[in-house]
This record gives sequence, C-alpha cells and structure tokens, in this order.
Amino acid sequence: MVLLYEFAVNESPEPLSKILWQQRIGHRIVQSNNRDQLWGLDHSDTHKAMEILQLWQHSPDEDLELPEAPKRQKSSSPVFQQWHKSPMALAFIVLSCLVAVITGLGEYLDTISWFTISSFEVMGNRIQFDPLAEVLSKGEYWRLLTPAFLHFGIAHLIFNSLWVWEVGRKLERLMGSLIWLTFAVFVSVVSNIGQYLINGYPLFGGLSGLVYGLIAFAWIMPYLIKGWPPIISKPLMIFFVVWLMAGYTDVFSALGLGNMANEAHLMGLVSGLVFAGVYSLLWKLIKQR
Repeated sequence: MVLLYEFAVNESPEPLSKILWQQRIGHRIVQSNNRDQLWGLDHSDTHKAMEILQLWQHSPDEDLELPEAPKRQKSSSPVFQQWHKSPMALAFIVLSCLVAVITGLGEYLDTISWFTISSFEVMGNRIQFDPLAEVLSKGEYWRLLTPAFLHFGIAHLIFNSLWVWEVGRKLERLMGSLIWLTFAVFVSVVSNIGQYLINGYPLFGGLSGLVYGLIAFAWIMPYLIKGWPPIISKPLMIFFVVWLMAGYTDVFSALGLGNMANEAHLMGLVSGLVFAGVYSLLWKLIKQR
C-alpha cells in the first residue's frame, strides 16, 4: 500500500473515492490524526491515481470527464485471469481438488482417513476414532486443518471453490497474501475443531467454514474501516444466514442433500467476525502512529 494524499479538513473524500472505484483503482480512505488519507492498494495504479487526483484538485466541485476504465480482456477466463494476484486463495482451491482426486470425493475411506480430524477404523457397522486430546497428544496437528480440503461430491467442491475464489481473491488483494493465509488457517482450524467438539464425529469436511468466514469478514469490514470497499451485499449476507439456519432443520435431508456441517458453518462465521474485529483494531493502531 502507498499513501497518495491527505485530505484537508474541509475536503470530503467521497467524490474522489467514487471516481477511483469507477476507474477500477483499488484504494482505502483511512483516518489518521483526525485527517482522511487516501491509500492505494496496488503500486501499478499509483500513476493513474495521481493523475486523477490532480484533476480532482483542480476542479473538486465539477464532474470529471474521464475515459471509461479498460474492460478486461475476454481472451482468458474471467474467473482465473488474475490468479497470480491471489495465490493463497488459488492454493486452497487446488489443494481441495487434489484431495478430491486422492479420496475419490469421499468414496475411498482408507485415504479419507489421512485428512480427517481424527484417524478412524471401520469395524463392522461401527467406526472407531480418537478424541481430540489424543489426536494432539500424537502430534498430528495438521489434522486440525486438513478436513477443510475434504469434499464429498463434485457439487460440494465446486460450490465452495467458487465462493472461495469469488470472495477470497478480492480479500487477498486487500489484505495481502500472508495475512489472508493466516486468516484462512485460523478460520478453518476453528471451524474444524468446533464441528468435531460439538458434533463428535470425524467424517466431515469442506471449505464451507472458510466460505462463511470470508463472507462474514467481507460484509463487516466496511462498517469497521472507512473506505473499505463493499464486497458482500446485505441481501447476500441474509441469504447465507438463512442457509445456515436451514441447515439446523431437516430441509436438506428431505431434498436428498445429506447433512450439513452446521457447526463448522457457524464457527466459520463467528471466527470471521472475530478476525475482522482484531484486524480493524490493529489497522487503526498502526495508522495512528
């Protein structure tokens, strides 16, 4: 991130911010020492942002006539054409696809046991597995994360992967890859532990907990940090909350969709909100220095 401009006390940042978003220039408006500051998110946009800033300073009360922002090239897939800017989000999707192949999308019990939060054995019509304390005593800490990469069906994998990419890649560009990875591991581990402790059964998995964490984080951040771009609309957030509540009923079972990892969804949502609170607090503390 780069500091582009500090607004005067009588200057409103909203008109300039609107123009920058229209030109697809990622930025944030941050308050520091009771002054609004304009921060650019991508160094490659700095020159263009400064040109727009100079035009706006010359005529702050007039509508600027700017050429439309260049449209994205249609020669490559609009979904993955910017993969190099969101490597961690893509890595989670790729790992999920690899695990899906290894486990046969939930068909191969012997390889599924490599990734579940606890190893297990099928004995007759019973399944035997270890409590979480024993898993940790064995030093198998990786099992706290790996259930996130397990998926049971192609629709399950596609649905989760698309949401991780759609929301996750945008957040990764805003947060940075290292912080995004920290966020993803935190939310996934909390979701997996919550699901296992509450439900008491190791055969669960999926990126759904992370999806709910991403949705919650993206929705709440514009309320916590001024200038943070809105990614999740209110109707979409309501849809995910209703979907979460429906998981605690028999609706999905009646439709033949099986049982949902409801606790993982709930813990993902809560941990996403918690991370947003901590992130915004640290952000404000750093900017006040």
